[in-house]
Amino acid sequence: MSRLRTSRWPLLAAALIAVGCREQAPATPPVTTATEFITLDEAAQQHAGISVAAVETALRAEQTEAPGVLALDERRTARIGSLVEGVVLDTVAEVGDRVKAGEVLATMHSPVVHETWAGYRKAIADRRRLEKELAFAIAAHERAQRLYADKAISLQEVQRAEASRVAAEETLDMGRTEVRRSEEELEHLGITNAEDPTGESGEQIPVKAPTAGVVLERLVTRGTTVTPGTPVYVVSDLSTLWALVEIDESLLSHVRVGQSMQLRVAAYPNETFAGTVALVGDTVNPKTRRVTVRCAMTNTGGRLKPQMYTTAVIREREPSQAVVVPADAIQAIDGRPTVFVTDLEGRFRPRVIDIGSTVDGLVEVRSGLHAGEQIAVAGSFVLKSEWLKSATPEG
Repeated sequence: MSRLRTSRWPLLAAALIAVGCREQAPATPPVTTATEFITLDEAAQQHAGISVAAVETALRAEQTEAPGVLALDERRTARIGSLVEGVVLDTVAEVGDRVKAGEVLATMHSPVVHETWAGYRKAIADRRRLEKELAFAIAAHERAQRLYADKAISLQEVQRAEASRVAAEETLDMGRTEVRRSEEELEHLGITNAEDPTGESGEQIPVKAPTAGVVLERLVTRGTTVTPGTPVYVVSDLSTLWALVEIDESLLSHVRVGQSMQLRVAAYPNETFAGTVALVGDTVNPKTRRVTVRCAMTNTGGRLKPQMYTTAVIREREPSQAVVVPADAIQAIDGRPTVFVTDLEGRFRPRVIDIGSTVDGLVEVRSGLHAGEQIAVAGSFVLKSEWLKSATPEG
């Protein structure tokens, strides 16, 4: 028997089963297999969902993919900590809340606030006393000048009164400075004295958002005791994110600051997102031989989330015409990418190809296939199954 002779035992068995059991589905249309090719008539192709199309070309750039992960833009992220030792009285903002800059997130109580108000009130009282002393010194100086004009006192007494006025002015300046220092100390705690200079209504220390954004973490609850530096909230503006991409050191010559880069995430497989290289790392990871490249990304609509895995596409050369095939047309046979080429007479031959990058579902074919050739673009898995059966002694 010739090596290309078709074996029809499987088809005969299928036909007998179909006749013997009329309630079952119709048998698969005839399939002819051989070690070099597989033959299917038009009905068999339709039944197996196989469709054929010509190989096309597309404008492609030589490019490489690199893994990465999305991270918070640290320039737009606030990790808020406690300024003083105290107790959390209430938490106003919750995780997921959108807050504005200056909005109160929580309130605290601390003995420090009482000491600060006491210092402020003392500074106010000292300023008032010094203002009165200056007014008295000015009046005394003016009176001394009049008496000197009437030759009732000596010039030395006039000069003494003038020195007292100057000293009172300087002392008042120091008092005013102390008041301002006390006000700044209150402002540092987030308290303002504009409405109640006595401090009677400012017994609570507010924890405010320094920037607008989304509350990502709330690290305290009501009654939590905190010390200076204790983390309280994390607020971040998610309108921009960082993509931290690991680039192989051999590709560093193709990456530069300011370069546009396309990135993909698993959540949106058919979309690409634009990023701009903001920083190329200065060191190489000794274990992976890769360099971390930071890309800035605009997160319109908040679709991208921190900690999402991303894939960056790095262009290695200028775009040119390349042979491309749908990803579904490629099957792995013996660990090698393979497509099934047809002569439009029902014969399908497997052909090993060398593939490149995948963009929008189309895989670049570097060698093994030419534009215009007809291949199976759908149903190639059925052809692979038939091929593997024909290639084994049992098949």
